[in-house]
Amino acid sequence: MTSLALFNNKGGVGKTTLTFNIAHTLARMGKRTVVLDFDPQCNISAIFLEEDTIEGIWYGAALEAHVAGCVDAVRRGRGDVRLPKLVEVAENLWLLPGHLELSRFEQTLAEEWSKTMALDNERALDVTTALDVLSDHAATAVEAQVVLFDLGPSLGALNRAALLACDAVVLPLAPDLFSLQGLMNVGPTLREWRQDWNTVRNTRMEGRPQADLDRHDFRPIGYIVQQHLARVDRPVRAYSKWVERIPETYHRFVLDREPPALDGTHPDPERIALIRHFASLVPFAQLARKPLFDLKQADGIGGGQIQAVARCRKEFEALAQEILARLDRMERSSATGAEQP
Repeated sequence: MTSLALFNNKGGVGKTTLTFNIAHTLARMGKRTVVLDFDPQCNISAIFLEEDTIEGIWYGAALEAHVAGCVDAVRRGRGDVRLPKLVEVAENLWLLPGHLELSRFEQTLAEEWSKTMALDNERALDVTTALDVLSDHAATAVEAQVVLFDLGPSLGALNRAALLACDAVVLPLAPDLFSLQGLMNVGPTLREWRQDWNTVRNTRMEGRPQADLDRHDFRPIGYIVQQHLARVDRPVRAYSKWVERIPETYHRFVLDREPPALDGTHPDPERIALIRHFASLVPFAQLARKPLFDLKQADGIGGGQIQAVARCRKEFEALAQEILARLDRMERSSATGAEQP
């Protein structure tokens, strides 16, 4: 099983929409896929499920039916992570819905993080690894091959705990100043979290139950750029400069490396895809609770949008294939001990 998050502390870059559509694409490629909604805003749960279904999950008796309920006992110091009750949303695709109450776990995670090095504090490790344990439980329940995390746009304790359970990170970007600044924030923060957690693992976990958890390095495997809303077929000139500045910023701040010499014939190897924004399709897809590439005229689209749906299908298939290829290379390099960013 490989765990993956599309993550950026800049909001509005389409990470939830991308996660939803990538999950459906992977499932149709035969990959058993689980989506975990670790965002207290529950946006991806609202795309997958009808409100009546979510209401039944939230107010039902089964705490294991949503993320907050699964970690509730750990948060309160009264038990272990519950085995999750996943919702099958399509063939080869399952969801563990989110809950707004998950935001209450943020303070607990923040308080316990500084105590993870204390030799007499097992609770700090239990709290910090709760989302990792939950991810393992969810994958085991359906023999998942890929687990996708949907995260909120922050560098808070909740997202830190989620990334500690994550093998790989893809950064979705928009061609603008704010995405560049997001890279400058995210890159150093990921390295700090990885260094701190490796110190904890190497000094505190030997001989403890948490040592049985797989090691996750939340390794960045590339970025996705969504083109600007003003032009669907290519970036407008005013925003081209931001696209051109992304590679240098990504290499320096995320990978902590000197950027390679790039030109039009040698695109940045870290860029997974430059995809259309498909902004005109998103409201229809959310209303129909369908991936973008499943939209039909009966869902309200027409005219040029029909061609956009066809292009969308091809782009997401290529995107999913490239992500799988990068995950495979990551796993092989990890097995051989190659340097990781």
